Amino acid sequence: MAESKELIHYQNKLCQAYDQLDFSKEPNFQECRNVIISAPPVFHDELQSKYCDLLLDSLTMGYLRYSELMKCDVMKDPCFIEYRNSVIRLSDGDPIKQIYFAVIDLLTGKSGAINKRLAQYVPAKIKRYLDEDEEMSCSDFIYCLVLPLKEGIPGMWSYLRKLLDRPGVCKGIPEMCEALESVYYGTKNEDIADALLRVLQTNRDIYLAKELLGYTYYNMQMWNNALSYLEQYEDVKDRVGIFYTDNIYFWMAWCYGKKRNYQLEEAYYRKTLEVFPEAENALNNLGYCLFKQKKYHDAEDVFRKCLSEKRDTRFAANNLVRTYLALGQQEKAKEFVQKSGYKVSKQLVARIGRPLATKKCDVDTDSQDSAADTSTINIGIKKHQFTSEKLLEDELIQRMEQGIPVFGLPLKVYQKRGVYGRQFILRTGRLDILATDNNNDLYVIELKKDSGYDDAYTQTKTYIEWVEADIAKSGQHVYGLICLNSPTAELKRKVKQDSQMRLFEYSISYTEI
Repeated sequence: MAESKELIHYQNKLCQAYDQLDFSKEPNFQECRNVIISAPPVFHDELQSKYCDLLLDSLTMGYLRYSELMKCDVMKDPCFIEYRNSVIRLSDGDPIKQIYFAVIDLLTGKSGAINKRLAQYVPAKIKRYLDEDEEMSCSDFIYCLVLPLKEGIPGMWSYLRKLLDRPGVCKGIPEMCEALESVYYGTKNEDIADALLRVLQTNRDIYLAKELLGYTYYNMQMWNNALSYLEQYEDVKDRVGIFYTDNIYFWMAWCYGKKRNYQLEEAYYRKTLEVFPEAENALNNLGYCLFKQKKYHDAEDVFRKCLSEKRDTRFAANNLVRTYLALGQQEKAKEFVQKSGYKVSKQLVARIGRPLATKKCDVDTDSQDSAADTSTINIGIKKHQFTSEKLLEDELIQRMEQGIPVFGLPLKVYQKRGVYGRQFILRTGRLDILATDNNNDLYVIELKKDSGYDDAYTQTKTYIEWVEADIAKSGQHVYGLICLNSPTAELKRKVKQDSQMRLFEYSISYTEI
């Protein structure tokens, strides 16, 4: 016990010395080395491993791929040099240490022995969990494997799935390995999202899948889906993530802005800056969010701060002029353009010379034609079909989010914090859209790009039963809507006999004008 306390004392001392390092310039690692040297020799290997962990955190935290790090000359990076030299000092023969050597192999391009090293490391690591009557959790998995290995080499994560498919590993982690193979080497975001959703169908507590789904949907510009998973990820306590927290908050702010929820957009840009005050574009974006809320004086203060600190100047200068114009301060805007030295867009400069409007004209940008509704979706000639179900899904989602009735019903996508009814996960399936109407009843919407198949009825009926059991509250009705092209006679017959279901056929039409 006394020996354990003494080791903890030196580990804490090492962490304190490491925290004092200044990575904004070339750090001096000598104090960290001195802590290890000053400890009793029996602790040297443990402390050396702890030091390698600290250095590895600095090398690997905050980004998804090593290829992002390779933009710099990593071989000359002081942190990498210290890490490599520290790994060499570790004792030989311990398979747990193989993970440190694997990282060096990846960063130096000598990746031929990666899987061999992992074949030693993983069983030894899992044995330690079993010896303590524990299992590798999602957090352990991220910290021990995902952060240090990142993209690794092609096939590595599929290989790790086989190594981790054993007792002592949390349910869903092997599936997460397969999803990571898709994340790193897949070419279509849709396929990556599918792989990550399959993980959550296995175990909803694998929060790494939620973080990466938020990131993937963000890249797909599916803002509501991105938010639902980023919100779920934010709610996880004591999480270990791939991305820095300020990145997560920035993405959430951007998504809220796209949804025109400016209050939450403002709140999350402020959270971004609270976590990382130098976050790129966050200060300017906060200012523009205040501008959109007509908090013009607050916006002016933010844009002036951007310019005084030489931050986000490309946008802040234009936005400051835009704010002066909104405040009716044409002379101030003119003076800024003439004397500040910042480049301002020609459109804004042209507005400075215009007389002030006496009345704001509200322009309705929504075409009345787009609001025309029938009980069918008139977006194709019969016999023509969408190339993917996602396009049909996009069309329906867009209409519902704009408040346009679909299927003759005033539907909106089912939504609450951390949940969005598009690609909605059920027990062992995933339905296309879960929607609600003005009576708060629920609608299971299943889409097929072609004629589908007779089992579309059985599939939708099963989803209805799951929604009734798992989601619907007392008094809430659940209905099914199937939409496809050229339904079969058998499908028509089944749906017609079921009062809980309705069947719709879409078409694509073109009119020459």
